[in-house]
Amino acid sequence: MRKDQENPSLAAEQIAAGAKIIQFARKPKACQQAPEIVDPLRRLEDEDEHRRTLQNLAATLIIVALIAAGFWLIDHLRSSARIEACLEAGHRNCLPNLEHAR
Repeated sequence: MRKDQENPSLAAEQIAAGAKIIQFARKPKACQQAPEIVDPLRRLEDEDEHRRTLQNLAATLIIVALIAAGFWLIDHLRSSARIEACLEAGHRNCLPNLEHAR
């Protein structure tokens, strides 16, 4: 056996003594955050939930508008029915007095 093969650590030290070794600084682990893995099904579920929320909001607004229109229509029909009943009874001053409203 050759001398350098008998003790490999001694041979490495002899080679390293004359060599110029450059040490590279490692980046800290905190800076090397792996990108977050996003489940594609979860992303689709989030999009669906957002779409359903918007649809529910739109449906709620439509229902509120229909209820408000229904109250207005019932009020208008009641006032029309009162005026019609007054006219059928033969009264002359059946229309609401508009000057008092001003």
